[in-house]
Amino acid sequence: MDKRHQDVEQFKQYLARRAPGRRTAQDYGSDVQQFATFCDKPWPEVTMHDIDAFVDQQRQTGMSGATVKRRVAALKVFFDFLAEEAGDLSWPNPVRFKRHAGKPAQRLPRDLSNDQVAQLWATITSVRDRAWFALMLRAGLRVGEVVRLKPSDVVAAPTPNQPAQLRVWGKGQKERQVLLTQDAYTVLQEWLAVRPTEQAESLFLNQRGQPLQANGIEWLLKGYGQAAGVRVTPHQLRHTFARQLTEGGMPLPSLSKLLGHNQITTTQIYTAGADPALAQAYQQAIAQLERQAVTAMALPEVSPEPTWPTPSVEPIAAHPPDWATWGADLPAGLRQATVTFVQRRWPTWKAQRRQTHAQHLLRVFHRFWQWQLSQRPLDQPTELVLADLQAYQHHGLAQGLSPATIKRVLDDVLALLRQLAEQGQPVDPAVFRLHRLPRPASLPRHLSENEAQRLEQFVGHRLEQPEALVRLENACFFILAHTGLRASECVDLQVQDLDLAGRRLWVRQGKGLRDRVVYLSDTAHRALCLYLGGAQPPATASLFIRPDGRPINYMWLYQHIVALGQAAGHIAVTPHQLRHTLATRLLNAGMAVTRIQKILGHQHLTTTMIYARVFDKTVETDYRQAMRQIERGQLPLSQTPQLVSNWPISHSSDELVKVE
Repeated sequence: MDKRHQDVEQFKQYLARRAPGRRTAQDYGSDVQQFATFCDKPWPEVTMHDIDAFVDQQRQTGMSGATVKRRVAALKVFFDFLAEEAGDLSWPNPVRFKRHAGKPAQRLPRDLSNDQVAQLWATITSVRDRAWFALMLRAGLRVGEVVRLKPSDVVAAPTPNQPAQLRVWGKGQKERQVLLTQDAYTVLQEWLAVRPTEQAESLFLNQRGQPLQANGIEWLLKGYGQAAGVRVTPHQLRHTFARQLTEGGMPLPSLSKLLGHNQITTTQIYTAGADPALAQAYQQAIAQLERQAVTAMALPEVSPEPTWPTPSVEPIAAHPPDWATWGADLPAGLRQATVTFVQRRWPTWKAQRRQTHAQHLLRVFHRFWQWQLSQRPLDQPTELVLADLQAYQHHGLAQGLSPATIKRVLDDVLALLRQLAEQGQPVDPAVFRLHRLPRPASLPRHLSENEAQRLEQFVGHRLEQPEALVRLENACFFILAHTGLRASECVDLQVQDLDLAGRRLWVRQGKGLRDRVVYLSDTAHRALCLYLGGAQPPATASLFIRPDGRPINYMWLYQHIVALGQAAGHIAVTPHQLRHTLATRLLNAGMAVTRIQKILGHQHLTTTMIYARVFDKTVETDYRQAMRQIERGQLPLSQTPQLVSNWPISHSSDELVKVE
């Protein structure tokens, strides 16, 4: 055994002592071994750039951002461990966490819908398997906690006023009490009634009478999921438990205690897809908008005939551009640096958008380099100086480009230069002091209320039409108009992202790789039902399929939304304008701007305020309501009597005052 392998084994032993009973030693040990296989240098010779290369290799092989982040964390702990073991605390750690871990996607838990739970439950016929399924779904147990249970851990049966209680040996060797409903307890008792009593102490046994293992439950659940047509893991049942309790009104601290979390922020990750207050506020605002409409729309009954077309082709994999032939007219140094930069970004983009993003970024760089070479020839990006970037700003303005467009181009160029500087290449520091062009105030991009109502009335009157294309257009329109999705998010939707019964849509890896949940109005829900027509397409299929079986794309969506606007009375509208319009309408219907921010998926509230514009009438109404509350509680400023329409008047004859 060589020295490097010995160090890894000692590291695993150290982690096992530090976190007994947890998978940290196994997982971190595997992560460090992956790096040891990739880089054969002695540990003291490993540099920051070796970690760079390892991270790039991991991303290019398709590892998720969360996996890369964990491996970077493992390496950081490992090199700290080596320094302590060597007694040399001056040994520099080559890991730079912010640099190497990157910014992982903000994913929502993929819990199961209530319909999927019912489908799964219908396929489980084994008394034993129904019992462990009920414990994960109704008590939120981890699969490891389920297999460690003993019959004696059922400490209290339910009573009319109290649920059953179980003792659970949880993560991190923490013991806690969990609760179980009468219904779930009955399912557990059905298993206990037939469980062999002379066998092992474990509550759940396999066919050989031995304790059932976690991988056994995972294998069984996978089989049940395949039979039900549902992709499921044991941990998804725990997420489903958290989501259902949140929707049922359980406060976060109580839920955190039931789940056995040390930090309430961990519980927030579990419940991120469940926000009853947001759903209620959204439905109230949409109802207010519908009441304001000139005429109410009668929603047709759902047609029983399936109209959802069968996809004619499998989803096309995102193939990278031909790196070898791109930029043949550019100097080799510019071409290679640009290609390397785009290649590093490729794994960080959403899979469906990689090809589009890569091609766009390469076009941006190609135009910039061609312009730069026409002004001042250079061979390497590191030869750029501040004056070059300032000259491009002046050129862009002269060509009629907006400050925002110029900023986006130079942001990409500066990102390339920053990457080269981090790699130790000689970049002029002055380029990073470039002053951005002032951005003019953004003009309103929303439709007027009259235009929005006319457009919705026009599309709503088409709901009864049976043509597949019309129903597809209707569904796409109301998803954009009533959920605020970006056009690319609408195009990327899959069937598994739709929960019709729960009236929710999951937006996976939206802008900034952030997940979110949006809610369906009655009209959007009905348009989707009519479009699907009762069909049950595969979970991973694109949600919106053209009649010829091909998924919709951005240009199809853009052109059809524009055409709907023209057909509705020459209303100029684009998919993104529908997003602005929804934000403005919700705000003026009384919805809190922070809740609109969540629906739109904005990181900063200032971005939401660019979308949502307050009408003058809304300002007047809000002012009157607020001042009415203030003046009721304070002495009047004026001594002149004011006519008040809602002053409380006593009708007692003794208190009547006769006015002469």
